[in-house]
Amino acid sequence: MPSFTTLFEDTSPILTYSSNWGAGTSETDPLADQYSASSFTLTQTQGSTMNLAFNGTGVSLIGAMRGNHGLYAVNIDGTQSASMNGSSSSNLFNQTLFENNSLQMGAHTLILSNLQGTFVDIDYVTITTQVGNNTEDLIVNTFQNTHPSFLYSPESDWYTPSTVSSFSGASGHATQSASALVRMSFQVSWDGIAVYGPVGHNQTSSYVVQIDDGQLSTFNAQQSFYRAQQIMFFASNLGGGPHTLTMRLGSAGGELAIDYVDVYTAPSLGGRFACFP
Repeated sequence: MPSFTTLFEDTSPILTYSSNWGAGTSETDPLADQYSASSFTLTQTQGSTMNLAFNGTGVSLIGAMRGNHGLYAVNIDGTQSASMNGSSSSNLFNQTLFENNSLQMGAHTLILSNLQGTFVDIDYVTITTQVGNNTEDLIVNTFQNTHPSFLYSPESDWYTPSTVSSFSGASGHATQSASALVRMSFQVSWDGIAVYGPVGHNQTSSYVVQIDDGQLSTFNAQQSFYRAQQIMFFASNLGGGPHTLTMRLGSAGGELAIDYVDVYTAPSLGGRFACFP
């Protein structure tokens, strides 16, 4: 199967942090610009966790090793790692804090735990997954939010967000209505999907995603700082064929905004490059 790796910044709603994590800032850390996109999330509380549910064959946690960092551990699918030490006499950035590239293709759950009252941080996470057969090429179709495959309902509840200049193609849709939803039905066979949008202080703390008639998944787009073009939802290993994805606010208050979508497929799944008008 062709494999591909997707990068999730520390602010992606795909990553779920316990309550004692916070955003790193240049005001408190003069080396904040050494992190990817000058953004990182950190904790100093023993027992704090970061959770990630994903489909794939590999996962990597990237962060820093510094003098005030300490012991942490990672649990995948119920198997706990030995404790690992993030302490370093010099400041080291873009370090692989944990990596496992030998997972069976399928659903996995990862939990990162801080074992001491010292710092651990997340810069970004990568997930490797597979689509189709080994001998074929991966097909990626990108759909902007204005494509006819997006159905916004009711249309009157959706508007152009004030931060649209930071969106891909300076185009976006947003809503603050609890009754509004967007339904994405792409007329190609696909096995994986990534939905992009912004996170920030004014974004919603609860939105719900459903694929076909599957389970509802709830995410939080509220962050201390505004970040555009974040992965709001990611899924793979869905099985070839047309699928429908639905997103809506989980509660009133805050903004849910849609930028663009990447859809992953392969020829053996009936996939093709979409023709755009």
